[in-house]
Amino acid sequence: MQLIDPLTLAATRDLAWLSRHIAEGMLLGMQHSQRRGAGIEFQQYRSYESGDSIRNIDWKLFARSDRYYVREADQESQMHVCIVLDASASMQQPSFTYPELNKLQYAKCWVATLCWLLYRQGDRFSLLVLNDGGNHYVPAGQGESHHRRIALALERVQARGHWPQASQLSAVWQYFEQPCQTLLVSDFFEVSQDAGMSAFAARLHAANRPCLPLQILVEAEQTFPFDGELKIVDPEGGEIPELGAHQQRDDYLRAFNAAQHELAAQFAARECPLTVATVETPIEQSLRAFIRAHGRIG
Repeated sequence: MQLIDPLTLAATRDLAWLSRHIAEGMLLGMQHSQRRGAGIEFQQYRSYESGDSIRNIDWKLFARSDRYYVREADQESQMHVCIVLDASASMQQPSFTYPELNKLQYAKCWVATLCWLLYRQGDRFSLLVLNDGGNHYVPAGQGESHHRRIALALERVQARGHWPQASQLSAVWQYFEQPCQTLLVSDFFEVSQDAGMSAFAARLHAANRPCLPLQILVEAEQTFPFDGELKIVDPEGGEIPELGAHQQRDDYLRAFNAAQHELAAQFAARECPLTVATVETPIEQSLRAFIRAHGRIG
């Protein structure tokens, strides 16, 4: 399958179609794996063996390949995967390479694609979108129609404001009363250690609700490829006066790398490795990397 490039991501507004297109291409790449029993960890299918139930045969794949393949995920217990999406203003940051594409657009497509894979795996999935303007929750469901419901909800999301204060999160903890696997999708740019997605993850971890974190960045945040005079604006705060890029580069990269190291260490201590994706990376690549890092979803 040809990779979906960032410009296509930016131009396509039908998330249901785009995510299904990406996911189906990924699934076709899984079908010949010889490893077994790992859900969507690129071992979605194996050859049919004597004794397998014919209910687990993928008949659409049989029509394309004229061979019998069994969907192993259908034989595993059903999971509920709750995806928590940060919709604070910092997620509006666009790519400097592809200005048409920002972090939130990328996150929306990434989440919708994962939900299609979860649907194909037979799992239940839900969506929780958060900023200080309120939260939006799509309860757990399954199937293709539920995937479309999630995609439509994602299409309406806009990045604004800040991450919610603790008092604004009191109503959301009810969504985690039942066992679930939680995915956190954010840039993890936080005002303090006591606020933001990291603190949210810490509380879930304390409640025995394991979290899988995906950090979405733009490449320029990692490399600081600027020259001349810069005016840096914090979308969730005030404006910083003009600075000389050359003079600031070393200080910025030192501070950025220290913050990244601390963030990764926090999640490593909870046995939940941090995965980083840039919006310039095709969805297929970042999603494969995420699944490899965490073994399987669900």
